[in-house]
Amino acid sequence: MAISNTSLGTLLALALTTSACAQATERATWLWKKGGDPLGASAMITSQSTQQTLIDLLQQQHITAVYGSYGQYTQTQSQAVAQWNQTLAAHGIQSHYLMAQNTWVFAQNHSKMLNKLQTRLIDYQRNAAPDAEFTALHLDIEPHALAEWKQGTPQSRQALLWQLIDTFKAIRALLDDQGMAQLRLYADIPTWYDSSAKIGWADQGKAFLAALEEVLDGISIMAYERDNSASILNATADERALASPTFSVRLSVDVSNTWQSPAHLHQVIGELEAAQQRVDIHDATDYYYWLQAH
Repeated sequence: MAISNTSLGTLLALALTTSACAQATERATWLWKKGGDPLGASAMITSQSTQQTLIDLLQQQHITAVYGSYGQYTQTQSQAVAQWNQTLAAHGIQSHYLMAQNTWVFAQNHSKMLNKLQTRLIDYQRNAAPDAEFTALHLDIEPHALAEWKQGTPQSRQALLWQLIDTFKAIRALLDDQGMAQLRLYADIPTWYDSSAKIGWADQGKAFLAALEEVLDGISIMAYERDNSASILNATADERALASPTFSVRLSVDVSNTWQSPAHLHQVIGELEAAQQRVDIHDATDYYYWLQAH
Protein backbone atom coordinates (compact mmCIF):
# COMPACT_ATOMS: atom_id res chain seq x y z
CA MET A 1 0.00 0.00 0.00
CA ALA A 2 1.36 3.41 -0.94
CA ILE A 3 2.08 5.95 1.79
CA SER A 4 1.09 9.58 1.25
CA ASN A 5 3.60 12.37 1.80
CA THR A 6 1.66 13.47 4.87
CA SER A 7 1.61 9.96 6.30
CA LEU A 8 5.27 9.47 5.51
CA GLY A 9 6.12 12.72 7.28
CA THR A 10 4.16 11.58 10.32
CA LEU A 11 5.93 8.23 10.34
CA LEU A 12 9.32 9.86 10.02
CA ALA A 13 8.51 12.17 12.91
CA LEU A 14 7.50 9.21 14.99
CA ALA A 15 10.71 7.41 14.04
CA LEU A 16 12.77 10.40 15.12
CA THR A 17 10.86 10.54 18.40
CA THR A 18 11.51 6.84 18.83
CA SER A 19 15.23 7.35 18.24
CA ALA A 20 15.33 10.19 20.72
CA CYS A 21 13.84 8.13 23.53
CA ALA A 22 15.27 4.76 22.55
CA GLN A 23 18.51 5.25 24.42
CA ALA A 24 16.69 4.09 27.55
CA THR A 25 15.49 0.91 25.80
CA GLU A 26 17.08 -2.50 25.55
CA ARG A 27 16.87 -3.48 21.90
CA ALA A 28 18.73 -6.57 20.73
CA THR A 29 19.48 -8.33 17.45
CA TRP A 30 20.59 -11.69 16.09
CA LEU A 31 23.87 -11.95 14.21
CA TRP A 32 24.06 -15.15 12.17
CA LYS A 33 27.24 -16.56 10.60
CA LYS A 34 26.27 -15.96 6.96
CA GLY A 35 29.59 -17.20 5.63
CA GLY A 36 30.99 -14.96 2.91
CA ASP A 37 28.86 -11.99 3.90
CA PRO A 38 31.07 -9.12 5.10
CA LEU A 39 28.51 -8.24 7.77
CA GLY A 40 27.80 -11.74 9.09
CA ALA A 41 29.07 -13.14 12.37
CA SER A 42 31.82 -15.07 10.56
CA ALA A 43 33.26 -11.86 9.10
CA MET A 44 33.24 -10.14 12.49
CA ILE A 45 35.64 -12.83 13.71
CA THR A 46 37.65 -13.90 10.67
CA SER A 47 38.21 -10.63 8.78
CA GLN A 48 37.14 -7.82 11.12
CA SER A 49 37.43 -5.12 8.44
CA THR A 50 33.70 -4.39 8.57
CA GLN A 51 33.31 -4.46 12.34
CA GLN A 52 32.92 -0.69 12.53
CA THR A 53 30.12 -0.72 9.97
CA LEU A 54 28.15 -3.10 12.15
CA ILE A 55 29.02 -1.21 15.35
CA ASP A 56 27.72 1.98 13.70
CA LEU A 57 24.42 0.25 12.88
CA LEU A 58 24.04 -1.03 16.43
CA GLN A 59 24.67 2.38 17.91
CA GLN A 60 22.46 4.24 15.45
CA GLN A 61 19.56 1.89 16.17
CA HIS A 62 20.16 1.84 19.94
CA ILE A 63 20.84 -1.90 20.05
CA THR A 64 22.38 -2.96 23.35
CA ALA A 65 22.71 -6.73 22.92
CA VAL A 66 23.86 -9.02 20.10
CA TYR A 67 22.94 -12.72 19.87
CA GLY A 68 25.96 -13.94 17.92
CA SER A 69 26.34 -17.28 16.13
CA TYR A 70 30.10 -17.81 16.41
CA GLY A 71 30.16 -21.61 16.48
CA GLN A 72 33.59 -23.13 16.89
CA TYR A 73 35.36 -19.77 16.50
CA THR A 74 35.42 -19.62 20.29
CA GLN A 75 37.83 -22.56 20.04
CA THR A 76 39.71 -21.92 16.81
CA GLN A 77 39.92 -18.12 16.97
CA SER A 78 39.35 -17.38 20.62
CA GLN A 79 41.48 -14.22 20.61
CA ALA A 80 39.49 -12.75 17.73
CA VAL A 81 36.23 -13.59 19.51
CA ALA A 82 37.60 -11.95 22.67
CA GLN A 83 38.53 -8.83 20.71
CA TRP A 84 35.04 -8.62 19.20
CA ASN A 85 33.38 -9.05 22.59
CA GLN A 86 35.65 -6.36 24.03
CA THR A 87 34.74 -4.03 21.16
CA LEU A 88 31.05 -4.58 21.82
CA ALA A 89 31.55 -4.05 25.56
CA ALA A 90 33.46 -0.83 24.94
CA HIS A 91 30.37 0.47 23.11
CA GLY A 92 27.99 -0.62 25.87
CA ILE A 93 26.71 -3.65 23.94
CA GLN A 94 26.27 -7.07 25.54
CA SER A 95 27.43 -10.16 23.66
CA HIS A 96 25.32 -13.31 23.93
CA TYR A 97 26.56 -16.64 22.56
CA LEU A 98 23.93 -18.04 20.19
CA MET A 99 23.50 -21.80 19.72
CA ALA A 100 20.94 -23.20 17.29
CA GLN A 101 20.12 -26.82 16.48
CA ASN A 102 16.52 -28.03 16.31
CA THR A 103 17.34 -31.73 16.73
CA TRP A 104 18.79 -31.05 20.18
CA VAL A 105 15.23 -31.37 21.44
CA PHE A 106 15.67 -35.16 21.31
CA ALA A 107 17.20 -36.73 24.43
CA GLN A 108 19.53 -38.93 22.37
CA ASN A 109 21.24 -35.78 21.10
CA HIS A 110 21.81 -34.17 24.49
CA SER A 111 25.25 -35.66 24.99
CA LYS A 112 26.57 -34.12 21.76
CA MET A 113 24.81 -30.86 22.56
CA LEU A 114 26.33 -30.62 26.03
CA ASN A 115 29.78 -31.46 24.69
CA LYS A 116 29.53 -28.54 22.26
CA LEU A 117 28.35 -26.30 25.06
CA GLN A 118 31.36 -27.33 27.13
CA THR A 119 34.01 -26.86 24.44
CA ARG A 120 32.56 -23.83 22.67
CA LEU A 121 31.25 -21.71 25.52
CA ILE A 122 32.18 -22.94 28.99
CA ASP A 123 35.87 -23.49 28.16
CA TYR A 124 36.01 -20.13 26.41
CA GLN A 125 34.44 -18.33 29.37
CA ARG A 126 36.99 -19.81 31.77
CA ASN A 127 39.88 -18.37 29.82
CA ALA A 128 38.37 -15.02 28.82
CA ALA A 129 39.09 -11.66 30.41
CA PRO A 130 36.02 -10.19 32.16
CA ASP A 131 35.29 -7.75 29.32
CA ALA A 132 35.67 -10.53 26.74
CA GLU A 133 33.17 -12.90 28.33
CA PHE A 134 29.72 -13.59 26.94
CA THR A 135 27.02 -12.20 29.21
CA ALA A 136 24.43 -14.85 28.31
CA LEU A 137 23.68 -17.98 26.30
CA HIS A 138 20.90 -17.60 23.74
CA LEU A 139 19.21 -20.72 22.33
CA ASP A 140 17.34 -21.03 19.05
CA ILE A 141 15.92 -24.54 19.23
CA GLU A 142 12.70 -24.77 17.24
CA PRO A 143 10.99 -28.19 17.33
CA HIS A 144 8.15 -26.82 15.19
CA ALA A 145 10.58 -26.77 12.25
CA LEU A 146 11.12 -30.54 12.47
CA ALA A 147 9.37 -33.12 10.30
CA GLU A 148 8.21 -34.84 13.49
CA TRP A 149 6.23 -31.71 14.33
CA LYS A 150 4.82 -31.10 10.87
CA GLN A 151 3.70 -34.72 10.54
CA GLY A 152 2.61 -35.04 14.16
CA THR A 153 -0.60 -34.75 16.13
CA PRO A 154 -1.46 -32.06 18.69
CA GLN A 155 -0.53 -34.55 21.41
CA SER A 156 2.83 -35.48 19.89
CA ARG A 157 3.64 -31.80 19.45
CA GLN A 158 2.90 -31.25 23.11
CA ALA A 159 5.35 -34.04 23.93
CA LEU A 160 8.00 -32.34 21.79
CA LEU A 161 7.57 -29.13 23.75
CA TRP A 162 8.05 -30.95 27.04
CA GLN A 163 11.22 -32.42 25.52
CA LEU A 164 12.25 -28.85 24.78
CA ILE A 165 11.87 -28.04 28.49
CA ASP A 166 14.04 -31.06 29.31
CA THR A 167 16.64 -29.80 26.83
CA PHE A 168 16.74 -26.38 28.49
CA LYS A 169 17.03 -28.07 31.90
CA ALA A 170 19.99 -30.16 30.74
CA ILE A 171 21.77 -27.03 29.49
CA ARG A 172 21.04 -25.11 32.67
CA ALA A 173 22.27 -28.03 34.79
CA LEU A 174 25.60 -28.20 32.95
CA LEU A 175 26.16 -24.48 33.30
CA ASP A 176 25.40 -24.67 37.01
CA ASP A 177 27.59 -27.75 37.52
CA GLN A 178 30.48 -25.95 35.80
CA GLY A 179 30.28 -22.96 38.13
CA MET A 180 28.37 -20.72 35.72
CA ALA A 181 25.12 -20.32 37.57
CA GLN A 182 25.37 -16.57 36.97
CA LEU A 183 25.35 -16.97 33.17
CA ARG A 184 21.87 -16.08 31.96
CA LEU A 185 19.94 -18.39 29.64
CA TYR A 186 17.51 -17.17 26.99
CA ALA A 187 15.57 -18.83 24.18
CA ASP A 188 13.39 -18.06 21.16
CA ILE A 189 9.78 -19.20 20.84
CA PRO A 190 6.99 -18.40 18.37
CA THR A 191 3.80 -16.62 19.39
CA TRP A 192 1.67 -19.74 19.29
CA TYR A 193 3.22 -22.29 21.66
CA ASP A 194 0.15 -21.68 23.84
CA SER A 195 -2.20 -22.75 21.03
CA SER A 196 -4.62 -25.50 22.04
CA ALA A 197 -5.57 -26.07 18.41
CA LYS A 198 -2.06 -26.86 17.16
CA ILE A 199 -0.89 -28.40 20.41
CA GLY A 200 -2.86 -30.72 22.68
CA TRP A 201 -2.95 -28.46 25.72
CA ALA A 202 -5.69 -28.96 28.29
CA ASP A 203 -4.64 -25.75 30.06
CA GLN A 204 -3.80 -23.49 27.07
CA GLY A 205 -0.12 -24.12 27.70
CA LYS A 206 -0.04 -22.54 31.15
CA ALA A 207 2.06 -25.33 32.71
CA PHE A 208 4.46 -25.23 29.77
CA LEU A 209 4.93 -21.46 30.02
CA ALA A 210 5.44 -21.77 33.78
CA ALA A 211 8.12 -24.40 33.13
CA LEU A 212 9.84 -22.03 30.70
CA GLU A 213 9.89 -19.38 33.39
CA GLU A 214 11.44 -21.84 35.84
CA VAL A 215 14.42 -22.82 33.67
CA LEU A 216 15.07 -19.68 31.58
CA ASP A 217 15.92 -16.08 32.39
CA GLY A 218 13.88 -14.82 29.47
CA ILE A 219 12.36 -15.45 26.07
CA SER A 220 12.27 -13.68 22.73
CA ILE A 221 8.90 -14.18 21.07
CA MET A 222 9.13 -14.38 17.30
CA ALA A 223 6.13 -12.23 16.38
CA TYR A 224 7.04 -12.27 12.72
CA GLU A 225 4.78 -11.30 9.81
CA ARG A 226 2.74 -8.99 12.06
CA ASP A 227 2.80 -5.40 10.88
CA ASN A 228 1.22 -3.52 13.78
CA SER A 229 1.78 -3.26 17.50
CA ALA A 230 -1.79 -4.19 18.46
CA SER A 231 -1.49 -7.55 16.68
CA ILE A 232 1.90 -8.26 18.25
CA LEU A 233 0.69 -7.37 21.74
CA ASN A 234 -2.49 -9.41 21.34
CA ALA A 235 -0.64 -12.49 20.13
CA THR A 236 1.81 -12.40 23.03
CA ALA A 237 -0.49 -11.59 25.97
CA ASP A 238 0.02 -14.90 27.80
CA GLU A 239 3.78 -14.88 27.33
CA ARG A 240 4.10 -11.24 28.35
CA ALA A 241 2.28 -12.04 31.59
CA LEU A 242 5.40 -13.99 32.59
CA ALA A 243 7.55 -10.86 32.66
CA SER A 244 9.00 -10.08 36.08
CA PRO A 245 12.13 -8.58 37.64
CA THR A 246 13.81 -11.97 37.15
CA PHE A 247 12.27 -13.05 33.82
CA SER A 248 12.38 -10.93 30.67
CA VAL A 249 10.00 -11.15 27.73
CA ARG A 250 11.12 -9.62 24.46
CA LEU A 251 9.11 -9.13 21.27
CA SER A 252 10.89 -9.88 18.02
CA VAL A 253 10.16 -8.21 14.69
CA ASP A 254 11.69 -9.37 11.42
CA VAL A 255 13.05 -7.27 8.59
CA SER A 256 11.00 -8.39 5.60
CA ASN A 257 8.25 -7.45 3.20
CA THR A 258 6.01 -7.12 6.25
CA TRP A 259 7.02 -3.47 6.46
CA GLN A 260 6.19 -0.71 4.01
CA SER A 261 9.35 1.19 4.94
CA PRO A 262 11.89 1.65 7.75
CA ALA A 263 9.62 4.43 9.09
CA HIS A 264 6.79 1.90 9.38
CA LEU A 265 8.98 -0.60 11.23
CA HIS A 266 10.38 2.07 13.53
CA GLN A 267 6.92 3.39 14.27
CA VAL A 268 5.80 -0.04 15.47
CA ILE A 269 8.99 -0.51 17.48
CA GLY A 270 8.33 2.87 19.09
CA GLU A 271 4.76 1.87 19.93
CA LEU A 272 5.92 -1.39 21.51
CA GLU A 273 8.56 0.41 23.54
CA ALA A 274 6.01 3.02 24.62
CA ALA A 275 4.03 0.06 25.97
CA GLN A 276 7.14 -0.86 28.01
CA GLN A 277 8.04 -3.81 25.79
CA ARG A 278 11.61 -4.77 24.91
CA VAL A 279 12.18 -5.35 21.21
CA ASP A 280 14.52 -7.64 19.26
CA ILE A 281 15.22 -7.16 15.55
CA HIS A 282 15.89 -10.08 13.22
CA ASP A 283 18.54 -9.87 12.06
CA ALA A 284 21.48 -7.41 12.11
CA THR A 285 22.90 -8.17 8.67
CA ASP A 286 19.59 -8.03 6.84
CA TYR A 287 18.63 -4.93 8.82
CA TYR A 288 21.71 -3.10 7.58
CA TYR A 289 21.08 -3.96 3.91
CA TRP A 290 17.37 -3.20 4.21
CA LEU A 291 18.03 0.26 5.64
CA GLN A 292 20.60 0.93 2.91
CA ALA A 293 18.09 -0.07 0.22
CA HIS A 294 15.51 2.38 1.55
